[in-house]
Amino acid sequence: MMTNADFTIYNSHGIDKKTARKIYLKTQIKGVNFYTKQQTNVTDQGLNSADLYQIRIPSSADTEGKEYIDADKYRELSVEEAERYWTINNGDLFGKGLLEDFEKESEFLKQQYTGKVLSFSDNRRGSLPHWRIGGA
Repeated sequence: MMTNADFTIYNSHGIDKKTARKIYLKTQIKGVNFYTKQQTNVTDQGLNSADLYQIRIPSSADTEGKEYIDADKYRELSVEEAERYWTINNGDLFGKGLLEDFEKESEFLKQQYTGKVLSFSDNRRGSLPHWRIGGA
């Protein structure tokens, strides 16, 4: 699989009881295939446009030494334990490149090449093992 970008995923891991904000744990992944398609639609209210993302993460990608774990198992971990793993789940945030931490979700969504995971599949069987993410 050809790779053309680095990628950062922010996994949601519950709510901080002190601040009442969502907790996001970051994983920077080097060597993914990142594709953007602009979808347009003409309606009676004008032209609407949105970016659709398709990301393929080879199972051999550099994930900072973090191990992939199923989203259901990830939710059961404490924050300290979860920092050693990464996962993919609908609603997680992602961005193209090696991005930094953010304080509020609204700050993240203002960055370029960002989106939310809308679908994903584990395609680690076969000749090109990878995870596929669809997002907008």
